[in-house]
Amino acid sequence: MARAFFITFALMDFMHEPFSITVTELDFWEKRNRKNNFFEVVYILDGEGDQCVNYTHYSYARNSILFLPSTDCHMYVIKKKTSFLFIRFTYQYFVSNNSNIIDYSSWFNRLNYIIGHYNRASGELIKNEADRKSMISLFEIIMIENKNPDAHAKFIIRSSMASIIEIIARNIEPFAFPNHASIDRKFADLIHFIQYNLLDGEKITVKYLASQFNVAETYFSEYFKRNSNETFQDYILKSKLKIAEARAFYTSQSFKEIAYELGFTDSSHLNKMMKKHYNLGMKEIRKHSLETQST
Repeated sequence: MARAFFITFALMDFMHEPFSITVTELDFWEKRNRKNNFFEVVYILDGEGDQCVNYTHYSYARNSILFLPSTDCHMYVIKKKTSFLFIRFTYQYFVSNNSNIIDYSSWFNRLNYIIGHYNRASGELIKNEADRKSMISLFEIIMIENKNPDAHAKFIIRSSMASIIEIIARNIEPFAFPNHASIDRKFADLIHFIQYNLLDGEKITVKYLASQFNVAETYFSEYFKRNSNETFQDYILKSKLKIAEARAFYTSQSFKEIAYELGFTDSSHLNKMMKKHYNLGMKEIRKHSLETQST
């Protein structure tokens, strides 16, 4: 009979390197630290059991693909010996300080945006079977290249990770933004463009967007409100606040840095807007995160 173990957690599991890959086979889930500073993609090579996220159980089996933001409370109840592929990474993994390496940092902010909207209670992460096959192929490439000592391997791994995250984003998006299916295609593309370029101030101006999407600049605000039931300015502000909320909850980034990256005057301005729209300040959001992980 397969053994099932419920494990309590402690302390913080802090990853000093921006990226790591681990393949491990377990009969039971050993003690893991409670709070992490990294994101985690998990691929089940073989086995059966439950993934427990914030005290809610989800069944897993061979070829299951799981995704966890940096501070989710999680563990595994192993019912059949399980082989795990753990891919862990921090925000810094996609930030390049080398002119020879593509800087994915602006693109990666999209993931933070989607995390802020994603309801993990929706069940299986990858709904599309073609996407699942693509991700499995990418996992296999990463495992092979991780053993390859040549200079090309790290670039292949990094580009494979970018593809994996983009596939995750594509599968999360319909659940994070369920109303997009009911709006016209041009407006759906406009929203997607805004989400992707939210931190690029020049690309989310009325003038730039009106030109890109062939909407008269004088009509743009009316067009946007007619399709979204809110003003363009409110949409941009609330979208940025969602990123700020995710950063406060899922990272240890300073409020000053968050405010600067999102285009707020300072951390006080960001905090004021957060309280106005969500009745919670940045400190309260981060405090809630810490309390969630310590109970």
